[in-house]
Amino acid sequence: MCASARFSRPLADRVEVRAPGLAALLVMVVTRLPVSVRRRVLRAAFERARDAFNRGDLAAVFGLFARDVEYGPPPPLYTGDPLRGRQAVFNFWHAVFDRYDENTIENLSLDEATRGSFVRRARLRHRTSATGASLDYVVVQTTHLKAGRVVRQVNVLEPGQGNTSQA
Repeated sequence: MCASARFSRPLADRVEVRAPGLAALLVMVVTRLPVSVRRRVLRAAFERARDAFNRGDLAAVFGLFARDVEYGPPPPLYTGDPLRGRQAVFNFWHAVFDRYDENTIENLSLDEATRGSFVRRARLRHRTSATGASLDYVVVQTTHLKAGRVVRQVNVLEPGQGNTSQA
């Protein structure tokens, strides 16, 4: 997490980090609202997640991940079995942020597949200034909620992408 993240977090991010149980309860309430309201709240939540990722605030990005979450990282960064547990997800992304000094995500599309299940297309870019090595790819990310928490999230490469690395 960048040093200034706690001072620049929006209120909703602060709640997710400091009181995740309360945030999960609010998510459960939102999932019962009319579709038009859910869409606006969902879009705002993913915009906040994008902003948190882009500032390196992993605690805010993964604030609502369940303790025993199943997570499939983006294939350009990882090829093993899904990760198990919130701490494993943190460890994975901390290692990515240690390896690449520039990490960004851009939301391309977002749809609610079913109540509590979302599909997002996102472009991720990673670059290390020391060598100029970079990755640029688009993932299709499927997220499943249970009791207001992310219990499963899987990232797959968007079909048709070739080599995503550049030297």
